[in-house]
Amino acid sequence: MARVTILDTLLRDGALSEGVSFTPEDKIEILQLLDRLEIPYLEAGWPYQWPEDLEVFERARELGLKGRLVAFGSTRRPETDPDRDPNLRALLKAETDTVHIYGKAWSLHVEKVLRTTLEENLAMVRETVAYLKELGKEVIFTAEHFYDGCRHDRGYSLEVAAAAVEGGADILVLGDSVGASLMHEVSKGIRSVKEAHPDAVVGFHGHNDMGLAVANAIAAVEAGAEHVQGTIGGYGARTGMTDLSTLIPILKLKMGIDVVSDEALRNLTPVTRAIVNKIGVGDLDYHPFVGYKVFAHRTHSHIAAVLSDPETYEPIPPEAVGNERRLLLPGIARASYLESLAQRLGVDLTGDSAANQRIREELLRLEEAGYTYEDAEASLELVLGKLTGRFHPAMTVERLRLFEVIRGKHQPVVEASLRIQLGSHDEYVAAEGTGPVTTLFEVLLGALREVRSELGPLEDYVCGIKLAAVRVRTFYPRGKQELRARVTVTFSDGARTWSTIGISRDLIQATWQALFDGIEYGLYTKAEAEGIEPPLFK
Repeated sequence: MARVTILDTLLRDGALSEGVSFTPEDKIEILQLLDRLEIPYLEAGWPYQWPEDLEVFERARELGLKGRLVAFGSTRRPETDPDRDPNLRALLKAETDTVHIYGKAWSLHVEKVLRTTLEENLAMVRETVAYLKELGKEVIFTAEHFYDGCRHDRGYSLEVAAAAVEGGADILVLGDSVGASLMHEVSKGIRSVKEAHPDAVVGFHGHNDMGLAVANAIAAVEAGAEHVQGTIGGYGARTGMTDLSTLIPILKLKMGIDVVSDEALRNLTPVTRAIVNKIGVGDLDYHPFVGYKVFAHRTHSHIAAVLSDPETYEPIPPEAVGNERRLLLPGIARASYLESLAQRLGVDLTGDSAANQRIREELLRLEEAGYTYEDAEASLELVLGKLTGRFHPAMTVERLRLFEVIRGKHQPVVEASLRIQLGSHDEYVAAEGTGPVTTLFEVLLGALREVRSELGPLEDYVCGIKLAAVRVRTFYPRGKQELRARVTVTFSDGARTWSTIGISRDLIQATWQALFDGIEYGLYTKAEAEGIEPPLFK
């Protein structure tokens, strides 16, 4: 099968997603992340719509990116010379070697949106592409609404494609611009254009309004497409577009097309998660290939099968995309399962020693209390670390008070006070905030700031720990009639994220446990990474 090139338009089409916005600094950071995936074309913005993107292109030229920077724009306006068109002038200011132009391929849009004639629209396509080619640009042309147009006037949509080829387009992209096409329609469109223009490089741009963007992209490639556009994370207008974090591993691992190198593919999970965390919109829990749960196995039969041969329940090796297998914790007392899980966390439980038996009993007790760790593995690692002596507890809470007060007539404020033992230090601190979670977090960090000088290399690290997410659910423990709160708190230090859980009949107590354990875990594991010997506090 022919080589397929990828264009990522996260910073342009992805910016059309509801709730998504990028600063120039965001775009520069995301460009560097995307470049770790060796994506050939990186569309960094639309200078005419967002003039601030010109700053992005200027700064990006200094990054030494492996991928080609691409600026986006439209065909010239009706009855306007290309060299006088403000959109094209803005596009050229980006000074990219590759430009991406779109033009209308649906007669309805030509007549009712552009308000021009079908003949003039063909001239707009042909002349714009030819003008940019004369300036030495590599031109990617997307026939917007190509498939919608084919359902109403197939002949005209094909004429638009022909006009782009006549103008000299390097890549001709057929757009499923409202995501309304089925796979056979996509295949038919690709084949029709390939038959009419056998030397043309034909591509596909698909949206996900019917949930078929990735399937349609695969159909396009099978029909002969040599170029696909999409976004990491699937961000895009309305419900998004072809998700490259799903498509890329399918093309490479299932279809044998080397769209990226093996090394770049192993960056897929960390890069996608970093981008989604940066954007702050979307959830990766159940995301194919790069999600937190895609290689998670919970039932005894599934776990036993995977331990025997991972192929029994895994579509690809998780490490191929930089992800990892997670064996969850129903029935933790099973020795073979527990040994495998503990070994992954650096604990050898294969022997029948009294110490190992004590660890098994403690984990079983926690399971009966409702502790499962599928979304909070840091809590399990913390438990195992304390039971095996890997972690040495250095913080002891003596007293915590949390209460809400009213300031003025109506302004509620949450206040907290904490007396805590940090090694030989007895600290009393207070904090206030707008809610209980942030206030508890701040009072704990406040105590650590009081002994910053004792933390050595971890002094600045403490100040960089942030709350990333808090999730709450209620449940009844096995065989119990008492409702419990289960709070999961996710932390970030800028380089990694981790989650811990707390369980209690009291929501605040469960939250405090998760917060306390999360800070402990962050400190202990960072100390390990820095080679700092315990105790943390002198």
